[in-house]
Amino acid sequence: MPCRCDDYGDSHGEAKELLDKVTRAACDMRTILRRHGLEYQLTLETCNWIAKHDAEDEARIAKEEAVGERMAARVGALAKLTMDDRRVLGL
Repeated sequence: MPCRCDDYGDSHGEAKELLDKVTRAACDMRTILRRHGLEYQLTLETCNWIAKHDAEDEARIAKEEAVGERMAARVGALAKLTMDDRRVLGL
């Protein structure tokens, strides 16, 4: 899933969409700067944002992977059931 801005809770609407777009753009720029070794020539405030964003990305990715693994286990378990088993379980 793409980067997004979660700093403002469950805000919705155009403002949230704009914040998400700006966050994705900043993340893309961070990636480019990092590739060229220029990331730490930025202001302290920007470096702090990058560190915070990296930590949030890491947590988000771990959560997505955990959900994916859980889904894979569910699909595997369901594949072992017969049609009669599925009907009994209401699946």
